[in-house]
Amino acid sequence: MAISKALQFLPIDRLFLDPQNPRLGRDKRRIGLDQTQLLQEMSSWTLEELVDSFAQAGGFWTQDALIVVSEKVDGKDTGGFIVIEGNRRLAALKLLYGAQAGKLEPPRWLSERLATFKPALDDDIFQHLPVLVADSRDDVLAYLGFRHVTGIKEWRPAEKAEFISSLVDEKKLSFREVARQIGSRSDTVRQNYLAFKMLLQMEEMEDFDWSEVESRFSLLFLSIRSEGTRSFLGVELKGDVPESAKPIPLEKQDDARQFATWLFGTKDHRAIVRDSRNVDKFGEILGTPRAVDYLVKATRPDFETAYSLTASADLVVDPLNEAARQIRLALSELSDRGTEDLVKEAAWPVIESGITLARYTGENLGRAREMLLAA
Repeated sequence: MAISKALQFLPIDRLFLDPQNPRLGRDKRRIGLDQTQLLQEMSSWTLEELVDSFAQAGGFWTQDALIVVSEKVDGKDTGGFIVIEGNRRLAALKLLYGAQAGKLEPPRWLSERLATFKPALDDDIFQHLPVLVADSRDDVLAYLGFRHVTGIKEWRPAEKAEFISSLVDEKKLSFREVARQIGSRSDTVRQNYLAFKMLLQMEEMEDFDWSEVESRFSLLFLSIRSEGTRSFLGVELKGDVPESAKPIPLEKQDDARQFATWLFGTKDHRAIVRDSRNVDKFGEILGTPRAVDYLVKATRPDFETAYSLTASADLVVDPLNEAARQIRLALSELSDRGTEDLVKEAAWPVIESGITLARYTGENLGRAREMLLAA
């Protein structure tokens, strides 16, 4: 049967939140949150828009049926169903229902809405929720992949990559087969898989700061398209099936530790790659031994300095662009500090260098004179 095509309507007390929901993140899924903890966690998931939608529509849209499976809840047989697709909608309803029943203290955003939207506990919105029953979680995988990896309700990058990895490792699908199932490209699937497996290896390293990964995973995903990065880490981005569950070879572990520090940062060291637009330049840095040597030896390595040591760096234009950016930043904060001796002392070398630059760059000297006369 896979996923039933026949709608059923169930009361809210027979439907339960999914402790394996990818949106929870790996750390929370490992803990195994119970239903109360899950609801508390999901209450911060921007559910306001869903409650507003329920209020406007006068209930739950039938076309947004929940997809459920029959499983134990918190290790017990309840006769209920775990919601695999639609956890945000169910969480919003459970918060609304619990507040109306006096079983929980509503978050502030919900308290504001309860002033105008207070459905009765026996209302259809709570007692007749549309559901489609699936035989198993496996039967929902293709739908989840299309909807959340390539579809309109995307998961975060790390969540997508983990889902893809599960299809490859647990279902033994090739990258091409996964791509067909979720409506993506096989090279994108391969890159997601490799990045996630690299991440799992880095997680085992000492001082690895997992807290930064969820927001910065896309940097890892993008970085491995660079030949310099792949060579530095000894990883391969080819084939239709993974060659190893641990793509970073043993002899590259120290390099991988450095790489993780530069890309993600640690509790003691700030990441040097702060912008996704710089990942290709980062690959050039990693492919240049003297630039890598600088990153390793510097107490507080700087991205621009490292890049200046690569063959692609323009040692005139790049530093001038960076100097202009820093001066604009200083001017934006200058305000009434221009008369301070410390500021004047720091400004003079910049002004003096500017005059020298104007002399070297021809017509800029005339433009500088005009600006001074107009000042």
